[in-house]
Amino acid sequence: MNTLNFKHGFYALFLLISLSLTAKDTSVDLIYPDENQVTEQLALSGTIKSKQHAIVTVLEQGVIAQIFVEAGENVKHGDSLLELNNSLAKAQLAQAKASLEASKIAHQEAVRLYQEVLSLSKQQVVAKTLIAERAADQAKAEAQLAVARALLEEQQEVVNRHRLTAPFNGVISKRHVEVGEWITPQSPAFTIVANDKLRLELAVPQEYFSKFQGNQLTVLVSPELSNFAPIELPISQVIAVADEMSRTFTVFADITNNKGLISGVSARALIRFSAGQQQIWLPKTAIKHHPDGGYSIFSVTENVAKRHLIQIVDEKADQIAVINAPSNLAFVVSGVEALKEGMQVSVASVKGIAK
Repeated sequence: MNTLNFKHGFYALFLLISLSLTAKDTSVDLIYPDENQVTEQLALSGTIKSKQHAIVTVLEQGVIAQIFVEAGENVKHGDSLLELNNSLAKAQLAQAKASLEASKIAHQEAVRLYQEVLSLSKQQVVAKTLIAERAADQAKAEAQLAVARALLEEQQEVVNRHRLTAPFNGVISKRHVEVGEWITPQSPAFTIVANDKLRLELAVPQEYFSKFQGNQLTVLVSPELSNFAPIELPISQVIAVADEMSRTFTVFADITNNKGLISGVSARALIRFSAGQQQIWLPKTAIKHHPDGGYSIFSVTENVAKRHLIQIVDEKADQIAVINAPSNLAFVVSGVEALKEGMQVSVASVKGIAK
């Protein structure tokens, strides 16, 4: 009996010790997370282009007599680029000037004769028919004078069109003609590019079109030039038409300051979209992995563990970003694999600042 009582007492003591160990709270460490807004990034490759890029040509056909500029030269609006042989046009201009002078003389004579007959009419010594005839002659002379002036202006414009001038400030990127060539208004003469009015052109996949509607977006541009720092530009224009072949639409970002760029340079572009959700950053040790592939984290309220189902959206080094979790709670960062919903815990340490 003494042996049996001893065994019963030993088993009771062992059960008491086991229950005591089981009832002991699990010790955990907590941390208040960092919070920021979820953003989506779109990386593209684009081209820096000029707003003014023109292939210019002459307005009259003819033989090129002189070329005043070469490729690579900077020109200003109105500078002469080339001149056609204008000998015939100048001769016709001289003829038009002579015709105008003759018309002026004829008009002056018609006016004199009409004024003369008017003076005589006061003495009633001329017929009324003669007065009407002289008035008609004066009107005819005025009309011929107007025609002569118009013909002179027209011929002057023809002469002017034998000289091609720069339509805007820019650089001659290419010369397409040579002296002695016959050129027509359909033939390219020069390509001019304005480097002081640049913009980034991007082809954006069509599925992102809705993200550009009603949003003031910016793009981080990294020109592919050595030692050129990235620049952030506002999106200035969205072309609301998709290309049927590439399934993309065009977006422009104006470069308000040249910043040492030139037209035709390729550039990397990064556009960030706000997803409207808040994400929190936690140590990777705070994540509990589920057998079904899901994830959860645990907060502690009055020493009781509470589980939160979350979604991982980003990670870096030993940190991980999650959504669908409250940002004002402290979360367990140690021993999470052993935790369950409603389990009693004791807090060993707390890091971070409560929101």
